[in-house]
Amino acid sequence: MTIDGDVLEIDTDMALDDVAELANFVKTRLEYIEEIAVLGEKEDVQTSALYALLFAIKRAKPSLNIPLIDAPSLELGTFGTLHWIR
Repeated sequence: MTIDGDVLEIDTDMALDDVAELANFVKTRLEYIEEIAVLGEKEDVQTSALYALLFAIKRAKPSLNIPLIDAPSLELGTFGTLHWIR
């Protein structure tokens, strides 16, 4: 996890503890973050909690750019296909 200006870069291979740490990190800095870039392969995702957190962050700040979840559906080998309801 790195922050470059107003872009937060995270990896897809985050464990559940890392996702909890990310949630605490973002909670205090959400107003300054404009984009969350997710680096890595979709197959490397270890927990669906990462997607749940990204979706919750997007709901809290709809203007936030999260390319991974901005698509109408997301194909994940391990977890199947996610369809976002807006």
